[in-house]
Amino acid sequence: MKYKSRAITLTYIKYGESSIISKIFTEKYGLQTFIIKGARSKKAKKKLGIFQPLELVDINATLSPKKGFQYLAEITIIEAISSDKIKMNKKFLAIFIAEISSKVLQENEQNSELFKFIWEIKQKLYNANTVDENFALLFMLNLSKYLGFSPSIENINAPFFNLETGEFSEKGFNLNIYLNEEKTKILKYILVGKKINIPQKLKSDLLKDIMTYFRLHHYNLSNITSHSIIESLRK
Repeated sequence: MKYKSRAITLTYIKYGESSIISKIFTEKYGLQTFIIKGARSKKAKKKLGIFQPLELVDINATLSPKKGFQYLAEITIIEAISSDKIKMNKKFLAIFIAEISSKVLQENEQNSELFKFIWEIKQKLYNANTVDENFALLFMLNLSKYLGFSPSIENINAPFFNLETGEFSEKGFNLNIYLNEEKTKILKYILVGKKINIPQKLKSDLLKDIMTYFRLHHYNLSNITSHSIIESLRK
């Protein structure tokens, strides 16, 4: 079945001598995996740059539910921005968003609200004069809302946060599962929308904790190149 859709490029890997396999989040049919033949050749009609993380595009494609890889007829960037004008921290954050999204999305599962969220967050990121220092943390926590396990604020005055249940607790029995009081306090500030300056080491540790939070809610974020991304967030 042929279709047209807005879409967001996420990740790609090399395939064969000159082709790639690309994961693309489509508005109509959710996450799709495409083989793009010859994309790495000099004469490629579909240039490799268009498949870089988090490009906002229009596609013409064919949906074959019984096939693992789909056919992409055309792809066009909707909002072209010169790479020279994009600061490196925004590029790193775009890679981070794309990698996380490629892990949590399900093949062939439409989610119009989540699509809108990721589409708009890319626009906000690249159009912003300054980027919130806690952008990655905010993205992960907001993403959890669309996946159905947003942290509960029902008992927000409690001193510990339970990563397994997603709730605040009066006691922290196991710090592999519970955030300590310092991290819990920071999480509270973020959840209620307060500005907070987080030391870099603590910010990196908290981001890893939130990834653990995702894992405990059945979203495996293994093989994310997060270490380099996290380190790139240094001031």
